Amino acid sequence: MIPCLRRSWFSCLLAAGLPLTPGSVLAQTPLTVRVDATSGAPRWLVNGQPRRARVFFGGPGLSPIAFSPTPQTVSFDFVALGSSTNATLHFRFGQVPGEVFLDDIQVAEVDGHGEVLRRCDFEGGEASFERDWTFWPQGAANTVGSIAVAPGAGRDGSAALRVTLKAPLDGHWPDFHVYHHPNLALIEGHRYRVNLWVRAQPARTLTLAFYQPGDPFIFLGGPEDCFGRQIALAAKAGVDFVSFPIDLPWPAPGRQPDWHAAELACKVVLNANPHALLLPRVPMDPPDWWRQANPDDVMQWEDGRRDKASVASPRYRQDVARRVAALVEHLEARFGNQVAGYHPCGQNTGEWFYDRAWESSLSGYSPADLAAWRVWLKRHYGSDESLGRAWGTPAATCDQARLPLPTVRHASPGGAFRDPARERPLIDFAEFQQTAMADCVCELAHAVRTASAGRKLVLFFYGYGFEFGALPNGPAVAGHYALRRVLDSPDVDVLCSPISYFDRGPGGSAPAMSAAESVALAGKMWLNEDDTHTFLATGDQPGSADHVTSVEATNAELTRNVAQEACRNFGTWWMDLGATGWFNDERFWAEMTRLNAVDSAFLARPDPFQPEVAAVLDERAVARLTPEGSRVANAGIYEARAALGRMGAPYGQYLLDDVLSGRVHAKLFVFLDAWSLSAAERTQLAQATAGQTCLWCYAPGLFDGQGASPPAAEPLTGFRLQAANAAVARAKPTDTGARLGLRQEFGLAQKTRPLFTAAAPDQEILAVYPGGEAAVIRRRHAGGVSFFVGAPGLTSDLLRLAALDAGVHLFTRTDCNVYANGPFVALHAARDGAVEVDTGKAGEVLDALTGQRVGRGPVFSLPLLRGETRVLKY
Repeated sequence: MIPCLRRSWFSCLLAAGLPLTPGSVLAQTPLTVRVDATSGAPRWLVNGQPRRARVFFGGPGLSPIAFSPTPQTVSFDFVALGSSTNATLHFRFGQVPGEVFLDDIQVAEVDGHGEVLRRCDFEGGEASFERDWTFWPQGAANTVGSIAVAPGAGRDGSAALRVTLKAPLDGHWPDFHVYHHPNLALIEGHRYRVNLWVRAQPARTLTLAFYQPGDPFIFLGGPEDCFGRQIALAAKAGVDFVSFPIDLPWPAPGRQPDWHAAELACKVVLNANPHALLLPRVPMDPPDWWRQANPDDVMQWEDGRRDKASVASPRYRQDVARRVAALVEHLEARFGNQVAGYHPCGQNTGEWFYDRAWESSLSGYSPADLAAWRVWLKRHYGSDESLGRAWGTPAATCDQARLPLPTVRHASPGGAFRDPARERPLIDFAEFQQTAMADCVCELAHAVRTASAGRKLVLFFYGYGFEFGALPNGPAVAGHYALRRVLDSPDVDVLCSPISYFDRGPGGSAPAMSAAESVALAGKMWLNEDDTHTFLATGDQPGSADHVTSVEATNAELTRNVAQEACRNFGTWWMDLGATGWFNDERFWAEMTRLNAVDSAFLARPDPFQPEVAAVLDERAVARLTPEGSRVANAGIYEARAALGRMGAPYGQYLLDDVLSGRVHAKLFVFLDAWSLSAAERTQLAQATAGQTCLWCYAPGLFDGQGASPPAAEPLTGFRLQAANAAVARAKPTDTGARLGLRQEFGLAQKTRPLFTAAAPDQEILAVYPGGEAAVIRRRHAGGVSFFVGAPGLTSDLLRLAALDAGVHLFTRTDCNVYANGPFVALHAARDGAVEVDTGKAGEVLDALTGQRVGRGPVFSLPLLRGETRVLKY
């Protein structure tokens, strides 16, 4: 689901060096790049001047070459990015069963100074392969590849190397590759020519690359440098910020750090764009020697697997903080006036959620976790007496507390929720895991802030509160539900995630994973990682299910994404996730240049994004869900964003505590998970939403204090909760609902525990469960309008009805993805057909990117095809 940034990925993509060009000479004034949010609309300031927070992300990669069953002679030149006497040539064959035949492989300097690799024709049989070549992995780890020399299968009936590939039984392809023994000599800056004969059955792409072996491997060259070309294309479009992977030197005791690979990674970017502003992405995983030396601080899963480091370990935090601080200090001294900021990455795919969180096995069983758990309990409860009362176990002590058993954590005895009266240790452990992850992020952020003298951006992946509803063991195993702790840190400038992998394809709304508007309210910037699977993309990386096949469809998605980001004051980077040239097309960057018309307007006049609809998330309540509760969160939080996106008005994503504090001003509040509220919070919430329309989802106000109390919901919501007897949690519109525009059924097709119906004075029942109990109710009252939605999930029709009751301005009254701020409104069509657009103002409406007239407000018709994006100015 999330982009893969394993350490091996970093190692494969690290660039080797090129000399800095004259344009990259450091200036005298120290570079400062920070976020300015004084207007409520976060912007990047470079030495005090606003700059578009638009970035290209990539890395030196493996440019693929297409082959077919027809024999081909291939020849290409490359310039060595570094010098090496032990270089190796790698061949990778993709993940397609079949056969590949290689013959007459030769590498020589173009100017005739000599051969690097004498022609390999494999006429000597197996011995000619074994003398110069080998393959990886070997033994039982090699589940896909076999090697043989095949007489008569090569050029003109000569011998050839035959590589046979089969699909792995478990579906997981290892990184199978054939490689030359590391004894090739390359000289930095010299040009070399590679020649070979090849045929493949069936057709496939082949990747070739030269490396210097080591930890990490350093990329020395290959076919076209699509990384440098994309950096240059971005620069031409005015995008000088470049994010790229870099190595974190972490030497064993007594050894000095080797900065070579880290420096070369920076230099290769600057060679492509001497004016680039660097945003290196730094892996925080410890090396093998550290894990071997500190076994108690290594993560452990219930199945016994051990890997990475425990984020709860003080030793890991201290050691990795020292290493990243040393890297920052070194890069500041070497490239300080060209480094814009730093992006530390760790845990699963580098995104600071617990490794293997998408799998069934639970983590949290290392000695470091146990020690930190006991410290957390002392801080949280203050005394053994308080702990014993909360847990209902008078004999419980902080110093002797055990980690919750996996069988207990996997269980869902009460259905979707943990019972605060009987399962308090599990609720506490979930909170501990969120705190441990957030505190690790904050500690590393402080190290980077200090080492960069407070002058540079500090970026982190964190806060995917709307995204982790589908985790099989419940959302809390992510560790992302302590966003407020991170927002309170003065050392974090930018929080980021990929665009949601749900609803991101043509016709989708490209939702944010986080409470992004609360990030802005905290004075920080949210940044969308745009790893759209463009028509140039290959492979099965996350997002590949939404692959598009044309430049036009690609640009429609990219335009939608940037238009949303501009309206919501987000940053973004366009990510060549496959490192194969996903954005290696001038037409993409021409679209980015056109979008400058929108970006520049917001840059010159920062306009806070203050939508009339607020989708509200209580991260503490999500952390109380059981594995069974994932179904509720998936439908009611994760998938609900599609309906929110299509209702016809822009919406914002907020944390509940911002609403409680009166910082969110909306006409319609959609409370996705207001399940657990104290008496004081109920009073605050009633005050904050007085006179507004509220839509209460699933089990609003169910928990009050130590246990479930359905009657406690009524003073808050106006609805009296009652247990529903429905076999499944599906809501079907009634005749009343249908007259009001409700057409779609929604909810879950499984038995859901708990499940509620409700009752209220003067209610209108808009949808019912199977059996006739009320599932959706509307009531009008002196304080406004309230909706009860008992089935998990939402529909665009229901939200539109609530928005109309709330007096929200609807730009469309049919399904269409809408983003708006100031004089701009962007539309991304969810289906074919004309859309009636209501700007709410009389006057000409222009296409913001072309300047052409498209209609006259306040209402006009705009024909759209599904997946088409239009950005309008009125």
